Amino acid sequence: MFGIYKIPFQTDAAGITVSVECEGETSTYRRIAPLGTLTKRLGYREGRVFINPVEPVNLPSEVTGMLEFHFTPVTLRPGSSIPICMKFPVEIGVFVGAAENYTLLDVFSLARPKYSLYGTPEKGFITRHVECEVYEYAPPTNPFEEGVLFLTIKNSARDWVEVSRAVFDASMLRIFHGRIVAITGEMEVYSRLVAETSVLDLPPEDGMKQSLRVFPTKRMLIPEKQPFMMEYGVGD
Repeated sequence: MFGIYKIPFQTDAAGITVSVECEGETSTYRRIAPLGTLTKRLGYREGRVFINPVEPVNLPSEVTGMLEFHFTPVTLRPGSSIPICMKFPVEIGVFVGAAENYTLLDVFSLARPKYSLYGTPEKGFITRHVECEVYEYAPPTNPFEEGVLFLTIKNSARDWVEVSRAVFDASMLRIFHGRIVAITGEMEVYSRLVAETSVLDLPPEDGMKQSLRVFPTKRMLIPEKQPFMMEYGVGD
């Protein structure tokens, strides 16, 4: 299903149907999925439609721009690093236009979103919450439902640390798709309370394509932030 389509078209995968049908001088976009359907009338009948995984913070609608992974604790000695893998829920974006000039038409998912609070009620913020296991290698996934975060954690603190949380700003996220859907990230821990997260603009496997992003299509009042500083702890 992920790819570029010329109007009119229909594509089906994993119980999802996405189509654009021409009707006179206009066309109709339809999405049928297990968690909902959508129909939109389009004022044109020619063009290209891009379907790819997007930043998983868009549903139900602009609740947060932060993605939080809460995972099985990982303990690191001072000066050490470890690569791990974790699953995250995939959201699918549908764009219309050209690669350098496109607009978002639809976002949907096979996973129901969950949210949490990172930090204190007074100064913390809402996050898209992902409860996940830690894997040594990329686990099997349905790419229309789950992706894989390839995360390298480095302990720059003077003490041993136990890490069970990683928070990312949506403006940092770069998603790649191919055999799997993936994000490649880094986390540098400075203490039990402070860490820095960043996302690499590199795919974890050869031959993967980078997804169009929802973030640049939204009007933002602040610039993209990279890296992101976690200041409310890296553990439970």
